[in-house]
Amino acid sequence: MNKDSKKLAVLMTAIFAVGFSIGLGLKMFYELKTFKPYSWGKYTPIILNCYGPDFSELQMIRAIDYWILRGENIGFYEHNPPKSVCNQGDLWGMIILRKAKGRQFPRSTLASTSRGTTGIVIRTAEIYYQPGSFNLDLINEHELGHAFGYSHVEIEGHIMHPQYSKMGPKFWVP
Repeated sequence: MNKDSKKLAVLMTAIFAVGFSIGLGLKMFYELKTFKPYSWGKYTPIILNCYGPDFSELQMIRAIDYWILRGENIGFYEHNPPKSVCNQGDLWGMIILRKAKGRQFPRSTLASTSRGTTGIVIRTAEIYYQPGSFNLDLINEHELGHAFGYSHVEIEGHIMHPQYSKMGPKFWVP
């Protein structure tokens, strides 16, 4: 490789790094400033309990009803999906409930939701629960809120408040 080719390669790498950083920064700004930055679009998600048999079906049905009353659509809830399905990741059109493994996140974190998106459309979501935390009041409603695209709201009593002790059953678009 000659000197000019090396300079061009360094310049292109620098341009890519700057462009990628700007794009990532804009995405993060958008997520922070928008209450519902993502949605399922034309898709209706299916919820799969891959946590295991000790996950409370009644708690999840209550959480699903909470969001249906607020206009979210859900295909159906499968409490006992086949293990072959649960062993897969990134299942488009699915919200998958899972048990957190070991030290997946700090003890103070009761649950965590990750979304797979294409642009602003949610394609898949996974909710990881600390063992037993799914039995806490409103935790399933809160995490499903993330799976439906909602962000945190720092208003006491709101279902999407980031602190469990300040969360409540209320929901409104701020």
